[in-house]
Amino acid sequence: MAAAPSASRLLEEPHGVLKKGKAKEEEEEARDWAELPRDALLAVFHKLDHIDILTGPDMVCSPWRRATMDEPELWRRIDMRFHVAEQYPGVLFEMVRAAMRRSAGRCEAFWCEGEFSDNVLSLLGDA
Repeated sequence: MAAAPSASRLLEEPHGVLKKGKAKEEEEEARDWAELPRDALLAVFHKLDHIDILTGPDMVCSPWRRATMDEPELWRRIDMRFHVAEQYPGVLFEMVRAAMRRSAGRCEAFWCEGEFSDNVLSLLGDA
């Protein structure tokens, strides 16, 4: 009858498992997220609200920013609710302006909460 393995031996990784895991991590790190297909990016962006787009994917890399800027369909129905104006002091006007510009005159609906200046309302009226 063979002797039972020692506790330290039981805690060791099986031969080769650690190397395979390391190689997989290196492969994932090497992935270039900027090369994701545009339709895949837009499918994800359509699930985000617009302030999240302006403060997230828009700042990742140039291809992602271009995808958010060059797709008026993404900006047809702009939802900026659930982001109180106090969260973005002095920036909300610029976000509304960026969203209106990106809609390329095709904005059909706009939702927002909080108190807004006449400048924001003027942007919406001019769109």
